[in-house]
Amino acid sequence: MNKSTSSSIDQPIPIILFKNLTDKNTDKRKAAAQEVEQLIRDLYANDEQQQIRQIIKVLSNDYTDSSQGNNKKGGLMGLASVAIGLGSNAHQYIQTIIPPVLRCFLDHDSRVRFYACESLFNIAKVTRSKILYFFNEIFDALCKLSADLDPQVKGGAQLFDRLLKDIVTENPNFDLEKFIPLLRERVYVINTYCRQFLVGWIVVLDSVPNIDILVHLPKFLDGLFKMLKDQNKEIRNEVDKALSEFLRELQTAENVDYGSMVKIVIAHCTSNDEFTRLRAITWINEFIIVGREKLIAFSPAILNGLLSSLNHQSSEIEQMASLSTINLHKLVMTTQQDIPIAELLQFSTQHLSSQSVQSKLSSLNWILMLHNKANSSGISSFLADIYPPLLKTLSDNSDEVVKFDLEVIAKISDNTELLDKLIQNLVVLFQSDSQLLRTRGNFIIRQLCQFLSPELIFRRFANLINSDENPPNPEFTSVLVQSLNLILLTSDECVDIRRDLRDLTTSSSRDLFQILYKSWAHSPASLFSLCMLTQVYEHSCALLSKFSEIEINVNFLMEMDRLVQLLESPKFMALRLQLLEPEKYPSLFKALYGLLMILPQSSAFETLKNRLTCISSLGVLNLIEKKENEDGNNPNNNPGLKEINFQELLNHFKKIQQSIETFQRQKPKQSYSNMNTNQGGSSGSGGGSFEESKQLPYGIQSYINNKKNALSSSLPTAFPDNTNNNTNTNYNNNNNNSSIQNITAPPPVQVNNTTSINYNPLATSQTNFSK
Repeated sequence: MNKSTSSSIDQPIPIILFKNLTDKNTDKRKAAAQEVEQLIRDLYANDEQQQIRQIIKVLSNDYTDSSQGNNKKGGLMGLASVAIGLGSNAHQYIQTIIPPVLRCFLDHDSRVRFYACESLFNIAKVTRSKILYFFNEIFDALCKLSADLDPQVKGGAQLFDRLLKDIVTENPNFDLEKFIPLLRERVYVINTYCRQFLVGWIVVLDSVPNIDILVHLPKFLDGLFKMLKDQNKEIRNEVDKALSEFLRELQTAENVDYGSMVKIVIAHCTSNDEFTRLRAITWINEFIIVGREKLIAFSPAILNGLLSSLNHQSSEIEQMASLSTINLHKLVMTTQQDIPIAELLQFSTQHLSSQSVQSKLSSLNWILMLHNKANSSGISSFLADIYPPLLKTLSDNSDEVVKFDLEVIAKISDNTELLDKLIQNLVVLFQSDSQLLRTRGNFIIRQLCQFLSPELIFRRFANLINSDENPPNPEFTSVLVQSLNLILLTSDECVDIRRDLRDLTTSSSRDLFQILYKSWAHSPASLFSLCMLTQVYEHSCALLSKFSEIEINVNFLMEMDRLVQLLESPKFMALRLQLLEPEKYPSLFKALYGLLMILPQSSAFETLKNRLTCISSLGVLNLIEKKENEDGNNPNNNPGLKEINFQELLNHFKKIQQSIETFQRQKPKQSYSNMNTNQGGSSGSGGGSFEESKQLPYGIQSYINNKKNALSSSLPTAFPDNTNNNTNTNYNNNNNNSSIQNITAPPPVQVNNTTSINYNPLATSQTNFSK
């Protein structure tokens, strides 16, 4: 104690008293503190307030702010004694007593920090609610001390913390508005003990009836959810209990700020921590149930948060996400409010690229629901945004997703303009992704026929193929026509179309025949099979004569091979039964014999020959007088066919085939060696153009390669010896319900050791089958 100090207080207490306060002996310090307490009582009784302030100033400046540990301890004890001596009047000096004590809370000496806790504890017992003037500063200091490494300091802080909670609980005028900004800042601490301290205070404040902390929940809710990730199980449980209580209170609360809380909770719906994610989704579900119409404006963000959890590895998360999605779906579907369609569609289409099948199915369900809920214009104004992802989803690996996707596409394309756009987009998609047409084309088109009129679908495809504006690639068009033809002739969805086309008794069926004819002209075999289906046998003979005028290549012969197998399928049973009456259907015989003459002597040739030769009356066919008005569909027995200009159709076929030949000639030439090399590489290609891949549908690629190899070997010289190669290929058109599931392809042309085969039989036999 220096002279300046003693003189500064004009000797209000003896110097020995201050020395005892800083003594190392605990008993002396206690005794000195009691003397200070009594001295303050006497000074206050005599109204010596100036001397009291002088004593507080000396204890603060010369002791608590000293660099000496003992001086700090003595100053802290002295300030506590002053407060105790003042009793209920201590609040008059609280602004000078408490700040020096708070500064000691951060002292490097653990003993000083302990004495600071003890001193403030004693001051709080005297001042009670008046100490709340410094609540934020005290709270901040206690938050830091809750993580103190010294157990004694930590224990002292916890003791004072309990007293402070009691004071806050009994005070009806606690300034919550002043405290919330500090809580919002501190709630992001990562120390486990600090988190425990904060959660404890949040629970206490929530339990006080006159304190409505729920109003301020959005300001610290994010921090609470982040605490759920704490590695300490006890902390996680405490935070979970606090959040559960808040969620319970929200069910009956009024004026809840759902907007702020939804944004916070949604961010945790995609958390990597499963516990946090589950609790966040649970909150969202409760929001939907309780908030109802108030949640409509935030439904897009909620949907975005839920869709990513529909296929989670945790069954609890998956079930809760599914339940929440269903509840949100019901809410949006039944509400009378305006819904944010654009945003909901945006998030739904985004999740179509998800890896989760359930997410994609739910997204499609949302798109369909929004279409059904929208007004008469539907969601047509958003098609430019949703069509591309919907079409891309057709390439999905899941049949369930593709099927539902097609249903959605079909239902939103419920008028002529949209349907045209759909078919246009499908053709573009098939042309850009040849693998999709080969593997899923049949399935996609058949599913569309289930949801829309099959006749309408075929008309749209045919019109697009026949269009003069931006016509598709000829090779692609040929493959597309073959796919459409197989669906038309074999699928259950096209039963009614086949029945109408077989008779051609109505104007509509005849019009459909002409439209299909012009499109089917891109594939000779498909066109011939269409004529067989419609029973225009006389025209079929005329058509076969036109085959002699076009270039006969391996692909053409392959189509004919496939056609024979198709004629052997159950769908053409009626045609085969007509062979029993050769006198009634002579043109049918001529047409099939014409087909036989086109085929090389392969297994398909043998199949058709056996079918024709089993008819015993064949040898006397020309001796039987033809009956009038028979021989299938012709203008004599079906006057409606006079509307059809068959000669014009034949000319159209010739024109199309000439354009295909021109296209083929314009393609870059390749040497046979390069062609063989490219065949091996293209067979495994997953995409690319049809010109590059040289692949046709129905699983015949390997057979085509064998044919091409045989053809390339035959061009410079005759076939070498020992080239018998009996290869069977399974025609698999990826059609699960097709009537011809497993048709064995004919083997390559068999060549013996002395005979070479001409692959253009019509070059030597130009039989005219026209009447």
